[in-house]
Amino acid sequence: MAYRTEKVAEEIKHKINTAMSKDLTELNLGLVTVSKVVMSGDLKLAKVYLTIIGNKEPADKCIDRLNFRKKHIRYLLAKNIKLKYIPELNFYYDDTLEYADKINKLLKEINPDHDSKTGQFNE
Repeated sequence: MAYRTEKVAEEIKHKINTAMSKDLTELNLGLVTVSKVVMSGDLKLAKVYLTIIGNKEPADKCIDRLNFRKKHIRYLLAKNIKLKYIPELNFYYDDTLEYADKINKLLKEINPDHDSKTGQFNE
């Protein structure tokens, strides 16, 4: 990724995180955090990866609710960031933490002496 796209992605990540905590609390999604934003080369499309903690609904329903409100989120983004084009937003669930936990459980089953925090084997 080019330097400019990385900077824009970081700024969008920060602004959407702020909007989630301040302006979108009425959605009652629990703790929603933007884990990563991937921008297209022309800065007109942003893939926003989210982690969702503390919600009773499945993650895909939460993502659907956010995708339904993405025009409003783009509006909030446009108020707080100066770009020629405000990118089209697509929200995706980031399951990296669940995947890492699953791998750690499998490693624990294979070798109970393996310490997942340090990556070392206990003697």
